[in-house]
Amino acid sequence: MAGIIGVYAFDKIWNISKFLYYGLIGLQNRGYSYSGMSILKENFQLITNEGAPEDIELPPNIEGWAGIAYTGTKIGYPIITDFGTLVVDGIIKGDLNEIAKGLYKDPENTLKEINGVFSLIFLAKDGKMLGYRDSYGIKPLEIGGFGFDLAILSSETSGITVIGGEFRREIKPGEAVFIDTYEISYSQINESRHNYCAIDLVYQSRIDSFVFSKNIYEVRVKIGEQLAEEKKIDADVVIGVPDTAIPFAIGYSKKSGIPYDLGFTRTGSPIRTMLASDDFLKIIGVQLKLNPIKYVVKGKRVILIDDSMVTGRTLKNTVFALRSLGAKEVHVLIGSPKLISKCPYGMEVPEEKDLIAANLSEEEIAKVIGADSIYWLSLEGLYKVLGKSICVGCMTRNYPKVI
Repeated sequence: MAGIIGVYAFDKIWNISKFLYYGLIGLQNRGYSYSGMSILKENFQLITNEGAPEDIELPPNIEGWAGIAYTGTKIGYPIITDFGTLVVDGIIKGDLNEIAKGLYKDPENTLKEINGVFSLIFLAKDGKMLGYRDSYGIKPLEIGGFGFDLAILSSETSGITVIGGEFRREIKPGEAVFIDTYEISYSQINESRHNYCAIDLVYQSRIDSFVFSKNIYEVRVKIGEQLAEEKKIDADVVIGVPDTAIPFAIGYSKKSGIPYDLGFTRTGSPIRTMLASDDFLKIIGVQLKLNPIKYVVKGKRVILIDDSMVTGRTLKNTVFALRSLGAKEVHVLIGSPKLISKCPYGMEVPEEKDLIAANLSEEEIAKVIGADSIYWLSLEGLYKVLGKSICVGCMTRNYPKVI
């Protein structure tokens, strides 16, 4: 799982280093264990960091008119080759140096031959930039611009808008975009099959983004409304785990008529507990980033909505915290179907043995996390909101056969 971004100035007098840096920070919700960027002036300058993009230290004299950057959960990107620099979100088969060579010398035929589930951005040594999504479209890629001066490629639109850019459109599955100092052109390289990642829409993307041509906030409000249709609960207040699940809670409140309230206040930088590599962070990640508000929950029957449940450890701690502050009842609703299988395409869903919903009944899970009840969005409800052109393999064990 990764966030990738490319920034390209049509005039070489520009220095895009800060645009690239802050755009990458806008994508660290997609992974933050490793990050790096490659900036081109006469030559490439590579900066890597074992940590989040916000911890990258830019050299004071760094300059360049084009660059690409990566933030993710495993090291290795960006890579510099004899032919250019490459960043990848997803799983790509083959030697990356050979792929970079092919993208430089014969990009369209090379893209026809690459296997995997990925989006990529390639910045060639001659200054041309290329973006591409594989034909299944499981990984996103968007394009925008900064006036007529910059072109911006990004995993999601937050990487574009946080630096003042304007979102233009989605790169279609199987489509390549070619950028040079004279023009931006598009080519449909491979057949478009459309299997958007459901977890990207439900959990991974920022609520202020457009991904897969969908407004993430609107999607999640509709999921909350769907939860209210499927599971009616007699309660006093609805709260959502920030930031991802707040729109779910708003949607549930609108549909059910139960008041929504702010249940938590942030205590530090966002921590995506599903993406955490440290077991300590996985266990107490919610407490590190959020603190419940006693006034909202004391003496009340609380509906707590979260985007997903992986191991159950963070929700167990959250439910315990709400009860410690005097919540009379805690009913947990999950804005996605049960996660029961590891993702083979790079989304950070753990092994099946570690997924609580794959190993325990609903009654057992409610008891483990200390909730009065628990309910997951139905698969039919997810399809109703998102349509059926989505990958739900981690929820069904049925994956598109793409590798």
